[in-house]
Amino acid sequence: MSWSSIKTEGLVLAVVPVREADRRYAILTPQHGKLDVLGRGAQKGLAKLAAHLEPFGLVQVEFIRGRRSTTVISVDRSHIFRNLAANLERRLLATTSLTLLDRFTRELAEDEVLYHDAVSWMHFLDVDAPLSSTRATFFLGAFLLRLLKRQGYDISLLRCVGCREDIMPLAFRWHAGKGGLVCTDCVRRDPAEWFSARSAEEEVIKLLRFARDAGYDDLTRPSLKATDMETFANMVHDLVAFHLPGYYNRPFWEGILADED
Repeated sequence: MSWSSIKTEGLVLAVVPVREADRRYAILTPQHGKLDVLGRGAQKGLAKLAAHLEPFGLVQVEFIRGRRSTTVISVDRSHIFRNLAANLERRLLATTSLTLLDRFTRELAEDEVLYHDAVSWMHFLDVDAPLSSTRATFFLGAFLLRLLKRQGYDISLLRCVGCREDIMPLAFRWHAGKGGLVCTDCVRRDPAEWFSARSAEEEVIKLLRFARDAGYDDLTRPSLKATDMETFANMVHDLVAFHLPGYYNRPFWEGILADED
């Protein structure tokens, strides 16, 4: 695929210094998927591109593909998520979200739905309101469950991953490697197959369902208990470790799990 010059809207996911003066940017776009583009001279103090290509903003970017790299030639900011810059908890949550999105999306894999969902997520976070670490963990878990689904790793929370029958209340176990709930009948019939399945509280399963399926604005509604949230966070982390590529030497929340909401 070769381009002369293309202009598109985009969401800046990541910024990485390259050599002494340049920067490399990961930009998610609706028509072209994720782009890995080079901003030449972007580290210089008077660089015109750099200020517009910082995270927490939507941009109109024009780029050109050469033999070795795709280079930004012009950029304008179309929207700035201003509240994120002023709220440390929300800024950390947004930064983590964008980093995970960059890690788990392939370059040039067009996905307009993913793009618009990411933009909606940023608008959802961009409000001037306090955010506890427990609520932030719930938000990030919801974001990851939706990302897993977009990448083809949706978890089974209503049907058994073994027999595909409906899950009955209090008659299931959890298996992250298989991707969801297994009924107790399947566990009883083949204990060797399901030896690593473990018990899970009904309330935590309800949180998983709600986090994956509710609208972003509804994520502020549930009352969150610290004990349930610890289990919820570990279950999401196990799903990511089993089903998304990469090595995970620390949990996805990176220290934001703690206080009661």
